[in-house]
Amino acid sequence: MAFAVIILSLASASGQGAYTVVLNSKVKYHVPANAEVQTYEWKVYTNTALTIEADASTQCKLTPVIGESNAINVEWLSQGDYFITLYATGTNGCTNIKAWKYTIVSSPTIEFKELASDDCPDADNSFATELIAMFDSGTELAESQYPVTVNYRLDGDTADRTATINYADKMLNVLGIVEDENNETINNITIISATNKYGGTLNIVAGKGVHSRTIFALPTVSDIEY
Repeated sequence: MAFAVIILSLASASGQGAYTVVLNSKVKYHVPANAEVQTYEWKVYTNTALTIEADASTQCKLTPVIGESNAINVEWLSQGDYFITLYATGTNGCTNIKAWKYTIVSSPTIEFKELASDDCPDADNSFATELIAMFDSGTELAESQYPVTVNYRLDGDTADRTATINYADKMLNVLGIVEDENNETINNITIISATNKYGGTLNIVAGKGVHSRTIFALPTVSDIEY
């Protein structure tokens, strides 16, 4: 079996490019199907020499895509640099090898933009507040990482509530707040967990994962005297 020259497509791992992935993401990678390719073999290595394969239980898990041998699903389990490598063997018996470098990071965060709000009771119990999701300290999470899934709880909840956050408005629509026009209430909304489009983990910023929503009571008004 003949081997072609190894080609390493090493993209920059800085910033939020296509070659930087959030920890715990599950991503499908693929190349265009080619009738001249007889077999595709996918592997992930941890070194540029492509001699040390990533551990399937602690670093990354590869799952074949049914009916698409030119694609692979990868679940990234540990941060660091990795090389997704494809061995494509043609009908003539020659094998071409290509590798793409990916950097797995655990830096993304999420927080409430405002930590407090208030309102008077009305007929609508729904409420929305904006979230800030960051890739790192200076870069907002890109549109490609949305929608973001947020699990949250209100005071007294025994199970998580789930909301989908869209890139266009980044609003968390909160359900479950009960308004009482006769009594002032404070409702704490706590982010329990958050993940990006691929299931990658967003870390909750310390001290900024709880929003307090105050609902004021209506003033008492006596009947008109005449």
